[in-house]
Amino acid sequence: MKKLYFSAILFLIAIGINTAQEIEDDFESYTLEQPINEAHWTDWGCGGGAGCAIMSTDAQARSGSKSGLIPNDGTTDAVLDLGNKIFGVWGLSFWMYVPSGAEAYWNLQGEVPIGAGEWIVGNIHFNQDLATPGVGLIDNSALGAINFDFPHDQWFNVIMYWDISSGISTATWLMYVNFTEVIPEGTAFTDSAGTSPTSLGGIDFFSITTNNEYYIDDVYYCDKEGCIILNTESFNEIEFIASPNPVYDILHLSAKEMISEVTLYNLLGQEIFQKKINALDSSIDMSSYQKGIYILKTKIGDTEGSVKIIK
Repeated sequence: MKKLYFSAILFLIAIGINTAQEIEDDFESYTLEQPINEAHWTDWGCGGGAGCAIMSTDAQARSGSKSGLIPNDGTTDAVLDLGNKIFGVWGLSFWMYVPSGAEAYWNLQGEVPIGAGEWIVGNIHFNQDLATPGVGLIDNSALGAINFDFPHDQWFNVIMYWDISSGISTATWLMYVNFTEVIPEGTAFTDSAGTSPTSLGGIDFFSITTNNEYYIDDVYYCDKEGCIILNTESFNEIEFIASPNPVYDILHLSAKEMISEVTLYNLLGQEIFQKKINALDSSIDMSSYQKGIYILKTKIGDTEGSVKIIK
């Protein structure tokens, strides 16, 4: 059997492997319109209150009714703690929403709690100074300055993957924005001068100006036993899509070639649904299933693969 690479979420989940998950956050558990400063959310030493921490909001939401807001106050300096990783393979996925007429900014930090600051690949801008609508910038990667496209007024995905399996000094990474490659797989996780970070520390979501406004939702971060971001060379061969993901009731399936069979598993490896399809399109009613993570194994001709489904 060939491996099947899915463009839907860019994660490969191995059936039967216990997920070593670090973060799963849909923002639904936080008190509305209050600062979030707990668990994996911290800040750059500014006290954790309003005007410092990421805020719970219902102004926008990709899933459920809430998301996290980095407002236009010019002071909010929230930090997503990624655990100061110096070894292993790590994948991070989250969704952003940047309204028209607004900009957004964050950076990757080498150590949390943050002291003097360690900008690993410089600054990551979205519509910097309102001068480049729909265009982002990583200003100091190992490849130099990198521009990329993103959409305003809709949710888009950011995916990063770090291979630190040989240690932080030789770490590599890749990055996708809106499912489009921005940093190619195997790129050194350094700045343009080749400076290695102390560790994979965290992300600093900063309100860079009073023009800043953006929202974060559906954060997922785990090691290679639970997820690993793949290259995209084989994505367009079959064009399998499982959506929406996260799903609330009906999961829609489609592919360019005939889907022969799907099987749904829980994270204990137990089969909970199986269906012969033999069609290009189908669906699964997941309305009665509990909220959590599921594995969808799909067969398309002589090809099979698995994707993570979040409910």
